[in-house]
Amino acid sequence: MKRIILLALTACLSGCASGPASMLIDDDRRSYVRDNEEEERRARAALADIQKKIDRGELPKIQFEFDKDEITPESYPTLDLVAQLLLRNPRLKVIALAHTDSVGTQEYNLDLSERRARSVKSYLVKSGVAPPSIRFIGMGFSRPLVDNSTDEGRAKNRRVEFRVTYRDWEAVY
Repeated sequence: MKRIILLALTACLSGCASGPASMLIDDDRRSYVRDNEEEERRARAALADIQKKIDRGELPKIQFEFDKDEITPESYPTLDLVAQLLLRNPRLKVIALAHTDSVGTQEYNLDLSERRARSVKSYLVKSGVAPPSIRFIGMGFSRPLVDNSTDEGRAKNRRVEFRVTYRDWEAVY
């Protein structure tokens, strides 16, 4: 009986060893995390490059007419680049943050910005992007880029920005 207990105890303790097998698992996990981080870094850089081109005027920004939620045709090339980025990186997730100018009530502008973000998601989905990889948030006029006191300023504040991640949505929200 003592011999059986001793053998069982030895077997249990050997299973808890942190030898080469557990080191391989740790190495694999670190490699996986490192690869994901590198992939996310590249995708963020690609999206940042798109944003820089928008800022320099090389690509049109994602625009909306006053009080409208339809994307202007001038915005299609930019959205097409975002769609291509998402299609090349199927694990990538994007959050579309839609903004408005300050004309109207906060409640109305939150609704308008959400409709604009939904329009962007719809365009990306029609371009082949998987719907679960896109979330959207209507920001209303809470984060203006520039002063809203001029027509030009208000036009600049009617925009959509993107944030990317590889993390699960539950980790993002």
